[in-house]
Amino acid sequence: RSVSVCVPCASCREDTAIFLNEFHGFIHFLHSDSVHTIKMNYMPGTASLIDDIDKKHLVLLRDGRTLIGFLRSIDQFANLVFHQTVERIHVGKKFGDIPRGIFIVRGENVVLLGEIDMDKPCDTVLQQVSIEEILEEQRLQQQAKQETEKAKVSALKDRGLSIPKADNLDEY
Repeated sequence: RSVSVCVPCASCREDTAIFLNEFHGFIHFLHSDSVHTIKMNYMPGTASLIDDIDKKHLVLLRDGRTLIGFLRSIDQFANLVFHQTVERIHVGKKFGDIPRGIFIVRGENVVLLGEIDMDKPCDTVLQQVSIEEILEEQRLQQQAKQETEKAKVSALKDRGLSIPKADNLDEY
């Protein structure tokens, strides 16, 4: 795989590197009359996740949900399979975990994936509450958000302005 770019050379710091060639785990910089080679410390693409299999991870999804579970499998599309998964809901200084079991996540829905350090002591200021309590807190938070949004729309309407509704945006 070859790419033409203009970046500073990592070896000699000259700003004339114009050709990068990735070949068998090495990156080659070609500029002036010399070639510099740097060993890559990672595997390209989703192959870099192979070392993370069977470790506990946190995943943030596009829809805002947070999942915590053990990564069991991946594929070339970054689809993920988690085991002993919980969905963590945060509301203010409280959180609750809803058990979800085995969970398959389509790769395009992943915003963030990070390993959880099991050896690090937990020093959180968040309070864990029951599933029922966190769901009620989440419902109240969403209700307050909807009321605030209605007030904004009403204020804009009074000024002769309007904003498109989210469900209409897909039509364009």
